[in-house]
Amino acid sequence: MFRSLRNKFLIKIPLINIPKNTFLTNEYKCANAWNSQVNSTVLTKVNLGDFYTSLDQNYSSKGTISAIDVDIFANAVRDGVYLEELKDLLHKLRLSSETGNTLESTHHATVRNFMEFGNIQELVDILKHPLNYGIFLDYYTANLLLDKLIKSQDYEMATNVAALIMLQEDYTNEITCSLCQYACYKFITEHTPDNQELPKEVEKNKKVEEVKIRVKFLRNPYFDDHFDIKDIKLLSGKTLACISKCFSDNVSNNLQILGWLFYKKYDQLPTIVNKLSQNTSFKVHKEVIDLLKTVASEESKECVEKCINMLSNVKMAEGSIEESIKNLVENAINKSQSKDISIQEKMFKDWEVMREQKLQEQITRLDRIKRVQAIEEKQNILQKEEQKLWFFENEEKIDLQIEEKEQMEDKSQIKRKTLDKSDEDYIPPEIVPKRR
Repeated sequence: MFRSLRNKFLIKIPLINIPKNTFLTNEYKCANAWNSQVNSTVLTKVNLGDFYTSLDQNYSSKGTISAIDVDIFANAVRDGVYLEELKDLLHKLRLSSETGNTLESTHHATVRNFMEFGNIQELVDILKHPLNYGIFLDYYTANLLLDKLIKSQDYEMATNVAALIMLQEDYTNEITCSLCQYACYKFITEHTPDNQELPKEVEKNKKVEEVKIRVKFLRNPYFDDHFDIKDIKLLSGKTLACISKCFSDNVSNNLQILGWLFYKKYDQLPTIVNKLSQNTSFKVHKEVIDLLKTVASEESKECVEKCINMLSNVKMAEGSIEESIKNLVENAINKSQSKDISIQEKMFKDWEVMREQKLQEQITRLDRIKRVQAIEEKQNILQKEEQKLWFFENEEKIDLQIEEKEQMEDKSQIKRKTLDKSDEDYIPPEIVPKRR
């Protein structure tokens, strides 16, 4: 009876396929290995407030800061309150001669801390200014950051991170490359209007007021077409082109065409399309042709039409290119995830050992400096005592030393007075224009 009543009121709910908005698994984050590394005996004893004050005072007085001290501070952060102090220490380390000794764990810890406690926008700003902070992404922090930005659907920020990978020109990690490809593709598709308006022609007869600015000197115009690129669309195009040309699969070949298109290299685009169209295994996606038609402008009209004509003879690929990119990312993760996890776990242990070793070396070095200073102070005291004991025997010699010192002081004062007087009497020359 109860079973029949229960079956009567049961509601059949249809199964819904919930789209997956992230790629990396929780195991990839290696949270347990990372927590055990940052909970070492060296880091748990650090009082961040007092530690920052001592480092700041030492930098103000001596102008130096130790790379191992900044590493300890970065790995000991447990609260977002200290992220501003960490940013300040990174900047000071970058300005000192110790910047070349920055540890790899400092980069990794900084990225993880800002991802967990801070603002992603601030983290990306730090990464985009390596001259000021000297922080660079490794494969694992890049993958975690890209995955988080893709999950939040912030494709513009993800494209900025992918551009940083492109600027480093290291494409050996397949997970990183595939995530960069996905982020850049989503950005260009979401920021490409359906009907791109052509720029309006400026009226020829309209007078434009000229603004003249006095400058000390002129620099020759220089554009390296790499680090000088600031336009996010050009960066997304170059990132797609540079990463995709390193792989030979069909999806990467399609993305390579889009990369050169948005990179606005209209002289190289037909060559790439011609080469791919002659490949019998190449299949073009419909979205690629649609984007070629949409992005076409007066500047690229002839080039795009030529590419579309060449691609018209190529077989069409089945399915959407976005799903193909997702499959590419999933395959890269399945292939490299376990390897990356084992590398990270080993890397964290090595960092812990290296940190203790570097700290011990610094303690030994500082102890040696203190002992040398103590010996020098003792020598000065003994020298003064010796002068007192043998004063009457060396009286003439001491008098000569005093006279020489007084003469040197008098000469320096006279020289300073003459310099001051010459500055007062100086009259600048009068510049008379030349007669024509």
